[in-house]
Amino acid sequence: MKKTLLCMFLALVAAQLQAMSLSIDGTVCRMNRSIDRLIIRSDNGPRVRVALGHSIPILFESRTYDRADLRAGDGVHIDAVRDDGSLVARSLNLTMRVNDALVDSIFRSHKTVTGRFAVREAKTEYFSMRLPLQRYVRVDAKSAYGPQGRVRVGSLKSGDLLEVRGTWPSKDLLQATSISVITDYEPSFCTTSARRGEIAAETTAREADEQRFLNKSDN
Repeated sequence: MKKTLLCMFLALVAAQLQAMSLSIDGTVCRMNRSIDRLIIRSDNGPRVRVALGHSIPILFESRTYDRADLRAGDGVHIDAVRDDGSLVARSLNLTMRVNDALVDSIFRSHKTVTGRFAVREAKTEYFSMRLPLQRYVRVDAKSAYGPQGRVRVGSLKSGDLLEVRGTWPSKDLLQATSISVITDYEPSFCTTSARRGEIAAETTAREADEQRFLNKSDN
């Protein structure tokens, strides 16, 4: 009798755990600097928020993929569980990646490079930028401007996703003429889909709530 009750209890627990688990196929719309929280546009419609702990494996074509190389627009498959109403990832597989930044960063065939801010050199206007595939480049930002005017390296934060345009006086030095911080960049198809059917007040409230979610880094 006890064995039967134990089996029934274990079966009930397993069923509850299965009900809490789900798989999501979709596209990364937004992420925070720490890349431990994502906003995903799922393929079946809903826009979902996923916490992605730093111990969670990220794979691309069965190989480990560096989360710092994730970009808005990448396609993903996520296995997650519900935890107090939130989705917590157990694994993430990259199914499609945005290639333009990767190609530009490796071959420098264009004058615009995308990467993450790494570290400032002392109190100078030089910094290192992390490119895809764990490559780094030194950036001279003494003459760099952005949408709001002159860009000061001291205003940039670790993990910021940057779009830098400039010239290459040497193979390891990019002399920036413009720097745009695109950490909060969201592809237009994501925003269009999310705002469909919303009134302005609803859009403002949702976007503010999503920003609060992204700001709660697990670091």
